[in-house]
Amino acid sequence: MSDTPKPTAHAGARRVLFVDDDKRFLETVRELMSVLSDGQWEVLTAESASRAFTMLQEQKTVDLAVIDVQMGVMDGIQMLSLLNRGYPNVQKVVLTGFANEKYRAACLSNGAELYLEKPTDPNGWQSLYGVLCELVKHRPEEGFRGVLRRVSLQDVLQMECLSRNSSVLEVSNVSLAGKIFIETGQIIHAQVANLTGEDALNHLLALSGGQFNLKLFTEPTSRTISGQWEFLLMEAARKSDEGKMARDAAASSVTSAADDAARILETAQPSAITSPKSIAFAPAYEPVPVLPPSVASRPKVDEMLICSAQGEVLYEWQCLNPNMWVSFFEFVSQRGPRLSQTLPLGEFSRIEIESGGARAVVAITNSQGVMVKTRREALIQVIK
Repeated sequence: MSDTPKPTAHAGARRVLFVDDDKRFLETVRELMSVLSDGQWEVLTAESASRAFTMLQEQKTVDLAVIDVQMGVMDGIQMLSLLNRGYPNVQKVVLTGFANEKYRAACLSNGAELYLEKPTDPNGWQSLYGVLCELVKHRPEEGFRGVLRRVSLQDVLQMECLSRNSSVLEVSNVSLAGKIFIETGQIIHAQVANLTGEDALNHLLALSGGQFNLKLFTEPTSRTISGQWEFLLMEAARKSDEGKMARDAAASSVTSAADDAARILETAQPSAITSPKSIAFAPAYEPVPVLPPSVASRPKVDEMLICSAQGEVLYEWQCLNPNMWVSFFEFVSQRGPRLSQTLPLGEFSRIEIESGGARAVVAITNSQGVMVKTRREALIQVIK
């Protein structure tokens, strides 16, 4: 192998960069790829990610980067992420001797075009060259390079459609990943999680932040979108604005809900709500005097009310104002679930109203509402 003269790279040769922390492997790959390409490739090698980025800055243009996964300091997955940000037009392939599905998924989701195993025989090297040659056969299209920050997906799609490009826009954030397929300036398919078509497109365009990556066009599994891209983007913007307005309205309703509840509770005479949401209100009646340590207390039921989901009183005992409590049931049944959706405090359970020694518990289900009001009755302990 060492006696074989290495062909000199021709003018206009494709520039391929191999990154691996195994120096012996890099020497082998440099010689083999130079011979197999017959001077059509300028083969560059780097023993670390930092050295590779230095070479990228010096060489300015690289057609293909072939990266090992397991390297010291910075592994291949981290390098892929940085390449996507700083050199989005460089095609990327992962070449590893320790292939597994976990690494495969991570590499492909971070922008790798292919995930390949290192060859172990001459036929394997020939096959590897053939695959890589297909990737570098066509140079990237002419144009400006750069990194767009704080750009909306609508802007990216509009640029692609106006230019009548064919591409796949990959969109991701910390919780999901999706794709939008564009063919000659028309959006033909979108997918994210279990959504496809316009539902998936609207869901992706409503994201507040994340990353995007434009890839070469590939045929989608199906074509689920047929409308004009201008209308699709306007419709997505409209739905996104409606969703934002709904969220703002729900947030503002928290304050109004507290005000409404305070007015109702002033009529019912409790002074505070204590529930999983801990919403407090101003005192509404005089507190019960504090008893000395020698005095214990026991609860006494003052009122009880049970009503149906339709507001019909099913049972009441010593309830002074049943209609007031029925109105309060209706208020809680409307506001409780809304608060649960607006605030990250879990599912609505019940409301407990306390003041001094008085306490009222209100629980509401799909079929009925229940209120029990108690007061602690003093029990004097005789001290000898």
